[in-house]
Amino acid sequence: MESLKNNKFYNLFTGLLLIGFGGFRLFQHYNDNPTLSSFRLAIAFASIGYGIYTLYNYMQLIKEEK
Repeated sequence: MESLKNNKFYNLFTGLLLIGFGGFRLFQHYNDNPTLSSFRLAIAFASIGYGIYTLYNYMQLIKEEK
């Protein structure tokens, strides 16, 4: 069994989930009345960044497979 770091479907699912979570939090912050605290805003940006990184890993694993 391959490790989670090299599991391409785990990377795809995690990346999409984190980008969705961070995007939803930023949407709430900029469009709704309650504003997020600075810490929650930093978590939203960090989750989007890590989501992009995991999608990049997914694309690299796909390239290696070919």
